[in-house]
Amino acid sequence: MSSPTVAALRQPGFWPDLVERYAIRLAARPQKVRAYRDALERGALEAATDDYESLRLEMARPSSRLINRSGGRKKTVYLFPPREDLFLKGINRALQPFAELHSPLCHSFQPGRGVRTAYAALRQIPDLGRLSCLHVDVRDYFASIPPERMLAGVPHPLADDQPFVSLLHGILCDPPGERRGVLAGSPLAPLLSNLYLRPLDDAFQAAGTPYLRYADDLIVFGDQTAMPALQAEITRRLGDLALELNPRKTRVSPPGGGWEFLGLRYEKGSLDLSSTTVAKMHHRVRRLARRAREREDPARYVVRRLNRKLYGAGGDASDFTWATWFFPLIGSDATLRRLDGVIQEQLRFAATGRHERRNRGALPYAGLVERGYLPLASAFRAFRRGPGEYEALVERRLGA
Repeated sequence: MSSPTVAALRQPGFWPDLVERYAIRLAARPQKVRAYRDALERGALEAATDDYESLRLEMARPSSRLINRSGGRKKTVYLFPPREDLFLKGINRALQPFAELHSPLCHSFQPGRGVRTAYAALRQIPDLGRLSCLHVDVRDYFASIPPERMLAGVPHPLADDQPFVSLLHGILCDPPGERRGVLAGSPLAPLLSNLYLRPLDDAFQAAGTPYLRYADDLIVFGDQTAMPALQAEITRRLGDLALELNPRKTRVSPPGGGWEFLGLRYEKGSLDLSSTTVAKMHHRVRRLARRAREREDPARYVVRRLNRKLYGAGGDASDFTWATWFFPLIGSDATLRRLDGVIQEQLRFAATGRHERRNRGALPYAGLVERGYLPLASAFRAFRRGPGEYEALVERRLGA
């Protein structure tokens, strides 16, 4: 049987187009872009495609790196060398037209899907405000997926794509016995994470139970009396996949009560930032302010780091930002204004080393603006007036 991935990789202009796409997305990482262009110019990608088709492709092993997560926890991510990284990005790109691989109840890591489509689907649930909500996620999901089970559960038409299956076996099972799951941080990990939980998605779709998933973040609705049975069903089906619920993140909301999902809180038909999102930002800005005390211009350092997270200034076009994730959905700037107060207080602490009222005189608002500070509430109001106004504001204030 012919390989759909090989057919896509051999389309005229596939590799040059892909490199140019990432040259734009990774404009802030010129060294990586140069490595991609070098691989293209040397013919390394066409050669890799030949080897991939003939099942002779040898991939360098990824390096691992620990990154910080909230609460002081660590997460291991895996990084491939440039040729391997770009080739795997090409495979991922080749599979994007296969929308049937994904459950319609899954909104993660697909073109045209994300937090906005997830909430659009949630709002279509009849009597949403009168139902109980069960919100769970999977413990250490990406690292816990057993490679052998992942390979055994690859859906059609990919299961018949011999080069693809061979590639997966090579990158997931080498070295044998090492617990790496689907290599979080690598280009194919999001796709594989979507596919592995497809049986759970299908079970809830067949039952007609209101359910939605984003990666390992699951939300289910029903009568309050049904919540224990629904949780038991999820636990059982995850166990069949050698996975476990994360009890620390299992929450049940009563009928009509607020619930949180994907960093947002839904209550009485309106959306705002979740308590977890707000707490994470508090922690982040305080940590940055303490770290900045040894810098030449501490407030400018903190502002620069925050602007990348909030608005993408100085970052990659593909980076997660608050503006792209939250602004299209939240209904007011009330929580943003409170966060602005916290951020301004911490910027002044970074500059003075004190938490005192006189800090406003030592570093007035105009001084914050001069260092590139853009309040969340101001950016949100500009966003609500239209993309043009928001982009003009960011360009004017941040030069982004």
